[in-house]
Amino acid sequence: MPVLVPHGHGRGPCRIRTAPCRGRPVGPSCHAGLRNPPAERRRAAVAVRSCLLALYAFAVCLGEACASETDQYLVWGVELEDSSETINRYLNTEIDRVLEERNRVDEEPCSGPELTRRIYLYFFQGLHSSRLRHWLGHSSEVDRYPEDSVTFLQHQKMSIYRGRSFPYFLPLARTIRVGDVYCGKDKLSHFFGFGRRYYNRYLRLRAQGKTEEEALEKVVLAGIAMESTLVGKLVDGIFSHADLEADFQGMLMARDLCDGPEPYLVREGGRWSRVRPIDIRTYVTPDFDESYNPCHYWALRKRFVLPILAAEYRSKAASPAVQERFDRYRLREPSLAKRVIRAHYEKKGSNPQEAQFIEAFGLRPGCLPVGSGSAPAVAEPACCP
Repeated sequence: MPVLVPHGHGRGPCRIRTAPCRGRPVGPSCHAGLRNPPAERRRAAVAVRSCLLALYAFAVCLGEACASETDQYLVWGVELEDSSETINRYLNTEIDRVLEERNRVDEEPCSGPELTRRIYLYFFQGLHSSRLRHWLGHSSEVDRYPEDSVTFLQHQKMSIYRGRSFPYFLPLARTIRVGDVYCGKDKLSHFFGFGRRYYNRYLRLRAQGKTEEEALEKVVLAGIAMESTLVGKLVDGIFSHADLEADFQGMLMARDLCDGPEPYLVREGGRWSRVRPIDIRTYVTPDFDESYNPCHYWALRKRFVLPILAAEYRSKAASPAVQERFDRYRLREPSLAKRVIRAHYEKKGSNPQEAQFIEAFGLRPGCLPVGSGSAPAVAEPACCP
């Protein structure tokens, strides 16, 4: 039974002190009618699981706004037709269509940033609504690999992502060629989807007084944080360096549409018009290619993917076709985003992209082995872009 004992030698109110029961320490949990620790622990565990599931669902919804997996190792040795002219024609035609509509319905011409947002949303709102994604997947003028006759399950079994990495599951994007660059068609979804988000953040930072360089660097660092959590790690166990490059380049084109010394779109006499053609090759860089700018992985993704890379692609890295492709890639300087990401991991003291690629291939990302064979030596740092 509880007993009243003086508190503070009579200088204050009494407090309740309970006697031990069943040999356990003094405490309220051993008395009938008081709290039930096992039941509370079960409720707490259910609450934690519910929170984690809700967080995961939120991450999936956010990530699937643009997300797909893609595998450019499948096109080592495959030559696709360059689709850049077809894509350019589509983009310029559709942008003209947006301008015509806005000039017709807007009583007052919208600002450059607002017009840019509307154009980007016109092309891509999410996986549920994307003119661009649908067109890239169905146009007979866009050369895709694997071809359309290959089903989703067949494509998955061909790819480095065929291992069942529960709970990760996202659609696979086919590879296209833009100029000399091989990339997943999902990269153009990132270009317009997250490119718009990057652009909005960039404008806010500039409005806060940040310099151009400061704003761009902060935008890239925010992208790293998202890819390390909600957009990459929680959704599919993949940190896609190529996605970050596509996000950044999409922001650059958004900035260039209506701003800068030579904008693509100008407002004259209360009407917007396009004054020069957009060439998507300006913004699609070699770092869109996930075999040249590879992902790094977590959990089951890492466990399944790295052995496949080592067993099936390590010897192919020395092939003339891969060497020639990477030779062309290295002619282009890495973007600011690539440099910021590299500096970020150098500051942390570890680079999982480099470490995992060396584990799988025995050389650094973007480098080439000397000679051929199943176990090429680690390449010198000077060979890296």
